[in-house]
Amino acid sequence: MNAVFDILVNNSASVGFFNAVGLPRLALYWPRVFVSAVLFELIFRAGYVLTPVVFPSTWGRLKKVERYKWCVRLASSAHAVYMITQALVVIANTKLRSNPIHGYDPVAESAFTVTVGYFLWDIIDTYKHIDIAGLGFMAHAVMAFGVYLLSFTPFLQYYGACFMMFEVSTLFLNIHLGLEDLGLQDAIMYFINGTALVSSFFFARIVYGTILSINVWKGLANSDIPINPLISSFVKLANLTLMGLSYYWFSVIIMTAKRNALDADLIRALDEMDRKDE
Repeated sequence: MNAVFDILVNNSASVGFFNAVGLPRLALYWPRVFVSAVLFELIFRAGYVLTPVVFPSTWGRLKKVERYKWCVRLASSAHAVYMITQALVVIANTKLRSNPIHGYDPVAESAFTVTVGYFLWDIIDTYKHIDIAGLGFMAHAVMAFGVYLLSFTPFLQYYGACFMMFEVSTLFLNIHLGLEDLGLQDAIMYFINGTALVSSFFFARIVYGTILSINVWKGLANSDIPINPLISSFVKLANLTLMGLSYYWFSVIIMTAKRNALDADLIRALDEMDRKDE
């Protein structure tokens, strides 16, 4: 496998192509992008095979759309776990942190090949199921794919790792939805995880994400090295799109939490009325 990988990356045609398209660092890693995309498809498909064995009653109860979302969350969670662990290593790299706009790091690049592969898979899968996923998730996949692909110019690798900490909230969201599918809304774990979901989404995406966005825009404006205007414009568009989606999704989470709280109060009130009638 390593021999095949070396042949693919260590040839003049590959290097020349990626230099020509402005992604010179990707010449060292591009096969991993496609391998990663295939792996996430395998994880997705494995959900259809393994879930009926592990959770037979739940799987039998889930509708076709719910089964699809369950399996998507398995791939999403696998990506989140891997990227969070890798992002922490990259963020701790003081050399990269000293040059967050144009610096590059082999650990970051190796991790970003997985993320580019994941979002490539995400784009294809979302396109095939656009009636279920919706345009918002397609916009998220396309913008994220584009930004992390541009990291191989090299560009924004440090901030790319920082933004990957968004995936902490993704894990809690996937667990939250999984517990709902399992019918465990009354379990203490559901409440604890829900609290962690709201907290992590707010602090990781809204607070930390806003601070990072401001720093990125300042970095783009004050860069000592000229930046291609098209690349800069795309990064800004992607940032506005992804942060806008985060703000919107957070409002949905809050409204859902309020509605669930009101429903719980209503149920308790009805129970008390029933007891009084008895």
